Amino acid sequence: MCPSYVEVNERSILIRVENRLLRNMHSRLWKRGEVKQFSKNSQRRLARLLMNNAEKFKLFFTVTYRVNQRDCKLSKKHVDYFLTRFRKACSFDIGYVWALEFQRRGAVHFHLWFEEFQPKEFSEWLGLAVRRQIGLRFKDSVLNLNRFKFLTYLWLKITGQLSDEKAVRASTDLKVITSSNFVVSYAIKYAWKREQKEYGGSVVENGKVLDGWTGRFWGASRRIRNEKLYDSMNVKGIRIIRKWLSKQMGKKKVSGLWILWDKNLRDRLLMLLGHSEFMKLGRDDSTTVKRLEELRYSLQDASNRNEILKILNAVGK
Repeated sequence: MCPSYVEVNERSILIRVENRLLRNMHSRLWKRGEVKQFSKNSQRRLARLLMNNAEKFKLFFTVTYRVNQRDCKLSKKHVDYFLTRFRKACSFDIGYVWALEFQRRGAVHFHLWFEEFQPKEFSEWLGLAVRRQIGLRFKDSVLNLNRFKFLTYLWLKITGQLSDEKAVRASTDLKVITSSNFVVSYAIKYAWKREQKEYGGSVVENGKVLDGWTGRFWGASRRIRNEKLYDSMNVKGIRIIRKWLSKQMGKKKVSGLWILWDKNLRDRLLMLLGHSEFMKLGRDDSTTVKRLEELRYSLQDASNRNEILKILNAVGK
C-alpha cells in the first residue's frame, strides 16, 4: 500500500494519492521488472534530481569510445569500474550523477556531473597529451586541466584505449559549470528528448540484435539526493495543496511528479505550507481546515509578496 504523501523540493513537488483499489493487495505482488527502455517516469526522475542539485555540480564530463561500441553490459562494467577508481583516488564523499545515452551511430557514451574535487596526482596521467581545444580552454586553470587529464586517463585505462592516439584526443570532454542554469537547461533538454535513447544491446554486422539489455539509464552517488523542504502524509493538507495547485496551474487533477518552473509559485506554496495554521492539521481540527480553505482562495487572488504576507498575518490572528 502506498499512502497519500506530498514532498516539496527546491524545484519539484511530488504528490502521491493512495489508490483505494490496491489498498488491500499485498506489496509482494508488485516487483520491479527488467529495465527495457528509458521511460518517461525515469526521465522525469533524472530531471528532478539534476534540478534539485543544480548548484552542487561544477564539472560536466563526457566519455565515449572511438570504435562503435554498442555492448551495454561491457559499457556498464567500464563506467562502474571508472567510478570505483575515481572514488578510491579522490573521495567517497564527492557527489556525482551519470547518464547513459546512444550516439546516432549507435555507440554508447556517458554524461557525468561532478562536484568539485582535487585529482590525485601520479606520473601516469600528468604527461597525458591533450588536444589543442582543451589546452586553450584551460590555459588559465591548471587545476581544471589536471582534472581533465586525470578523468581521461582513468577512462582510457579502464576501456583499453590508452594506446590509441585518436581515442586519447577524442574520447573525452570536460566543461566547467559556471551557472546552475546550465544544469537546469541541460536536464530539461536531456530528459525529454526521445531520440538516441531507444537503441540498446550489441549488434552484429547483419543488424541482428544479439542482446537487447541496457540496464539502468542513469544513477547517482549517495550524496546526491532530493532534499526535502516540506513533506507530509496528512490527507487533509494534501487535499488543500492539490486544490490550490490545480487552480494555479490550470489543471483539473494535480498528482505525481511536477517540476516547479515558476519560482514565484514555489515561494508562495512554501509560504502556505509554512504557515502556523497549516501545521495544526495533525490535530484534525475542522476549524483549521476551514480557515486554510479561506487562506487558499485569498492567495489565489494575491499578486505580490506583500499581499500574501498581509493575508497570512490576518489568518494567523
